[in-house]
Amino acid sequence: MFVLPVNRDSSPEETPWITSILIVLNSALWVGLAIAGLNDGAVQQFGLRPAHWTLVTAITHMFLHAGFWHVAGNMWFLWMFAPKVEERLGRILFLVSYLVCGFAAAGLHTLFSLGSTIPLVGASGAISGVAGLYFVFFPRSPFTLEFYLGWWRVKSLNAQTRGAVGVWIGEQFVLGLITSTFVSAGVAFWAHVGGFACGLLIAAMVASRATAEEQEAILHPKPLSEQEKEEIFADREEQPSDLTTLKLGN
Repeated sequence: MFVLPVNRDSSPEETPWITSILIVLNSALWVGLAIAGLNDGAVQQFGLRPAHWTLVTAITHMFLHAGFWHVAGNMWFLWMFAPKVEERLGRILFLVSYLVCGFAAAGLHTLFSLGSTIPLVGASGAISGVAGLYFVFFPRSPFTLEFYLGWWRVKSLNAQTRGAVGVWIGEQFVLGLITSTFVSAGVAFWAHVGGFACGLLIAAMVASRATAEEQEAILHPKPLSEQEKEEIFADREEQPSDLTTLKLGN
């Protein structure tokens, strides 16, 4: 079983240019390499190998993906969290934060995979950092938690940011422990945890300079009122989620 958080918050007022550029860049790079038959070679050459860590691959691995669903899932998650974070931070600080979270994700993955020569690729570590930033800045955003068993949706729960994203990152942490101890997995769960933790740290530093009112809203978010719940989730039964194939994973 896996959990898929679906953000039901409103769109930002400003155009998220950096987010859009990142989505276009990641998508176009995968499509171009796949059409040219060069994607597997690029993954092997420019993916980050914990046993042979380099500054170049620490950057390039964030823009490579293993397949269609890999890039599609990551870009969907990026679009779900990044626009409002970009609006809050500003374009330059958002881009710097995205890259720093990607580095942190690679670093924690390396610590749990010392000696591994399997290349790490994907933007999910950096995107997990964006989710960490969102977790702090927008605690009242409405989410729906979709629980899947394979391809089957078994349950849906309405929640706010802290509950929804908290369940997701908790799942990543537990799966990281399980795969590190018992089995080998094709998903870099510790990269997700590392990126998320870095996002929390950056958000905490930014929030420390916020106004007292903003800090209070972050530290003690109000629950959604019954009217807000009714307005946001009124169409839940008539329009069930069909996002059955989108998972955030390396």
